[in-house]
Amino acid sequence: MTSSTRILMLFDNMNRDYVTRLQSGATRKASACGVTIEAENIHGTDRSVESLLDSPGLGGVILTAPLCDDRHVLLQLEKRGIPFARIASMLDPGRGITVSMDEYEASREITGLLLEAGHRRIAIIRGPRSHLASMRRYNGFTAAMGTKGGRADPALIVEGDFTPESGKQLASKLLAGRPTAIFSSNDGMAAGFVQAARAAGYSLPGQVSIVGFDDDPVAKTLNPPLTTVRQPLEEMGATACTLLADCMKGAGKSVAHADVPYTIVERSSIAPPATATASAA
Repeated sequence: MTSSTRILMLFDNMNRDYVTRLQSGATRKASACGVTIEAENIHGTDRSVESLLDSPGLGGVILTAPLCDDRHVLLQLEKRGIPFARIASMLDPGRGITVSMDEYEASREITGLLLEAGHRRIAIIRGPRSHLASMRRYNGFTAAMGTKGGRADPALIVEGDFTPESGKQLASKLLAGRPTAIFSSNDGMAAGFVQAARAAGYSLPGQVSIVGFDDDPVAKTLNPPLTTVRQPLEEMGATACTLLADCMKGAGKSVAHADVPYTIVERSSIAPPATATASAA
C-alpha cells in the first residue's frame, strides 16, 4: 500500500489518437478512484524512464505499448517497489497488473471479413517490430489466410511505422503486387494508403478493399469510411487506473489481469473483388 495518490502514465508513442484515448479513459476514472493521472510521452525526447520513476511522490505507474514489454523498465519499477499496470502487454503475464484485448483474434476476424467477401489476394501493412502487438496482428492475419488453404504472398507483406506517411510511402509497392484487398495494422497507415491509392487513380473499394485497426477518428472520415477493429482504448485506460488504484490503496492485488473485448466496426470499405483488378490509368 502506498500513501501517494499520483499515477504516472507513460507513453513512447507517436500516435496522438492512441495516446489521447488511453489517457482520457484513465483520467475520467481517476477522480472516482481517488487518484490523479499525470501523462508523459517520451517519444522523440531525451527524457529517461529512470528520471521519471525517481520523481518524488509517485504512487504507481501505467505503462503503455511498447514500454509495457520493456523488461528493463519493468525491472526498474520492481527495484523501486512501485506498483504498476501494463496496457496491451504481450510478455511476462505474471508481472504487475495487465489489461489487454485479443489482438490475434481481432486480426483474424477482420481478415475473415475480406475472405468472406471473396478476396484471396490480400496484402498486409504490418506495424513496427518494436511493438509486439504488431506480431500478434500479423499472426492473426496469417491464421485467417490459412483457413482458406492459402498463405500470405511475401510480395504483399510490408512493414510501416503506424504513421499515415508510411502507409502512403508503401502504397505503390503494394499496388504493384495487384492485391484485391489490404489489411492495415492500424487506421493511420490505412489513411495514408487510401490517399496514395486514390491519387494513383484507384477506386476504393471497387478495385481495392481495405480494413484497419483501432477505430481512430480518421476511420469515419476516410473515403470510403473504414471497416476496422475498435480497440477499446478508453476502457483499457479506465480499467488499468481502477486496478492500479485499488492496489495502491491495499484493496487489490499487485498481480492481476483483465481482458477488455474488441468490436468489429463495419463501414463501407469492403466490396467483392473485381473479376480482374484493372491497373490504374
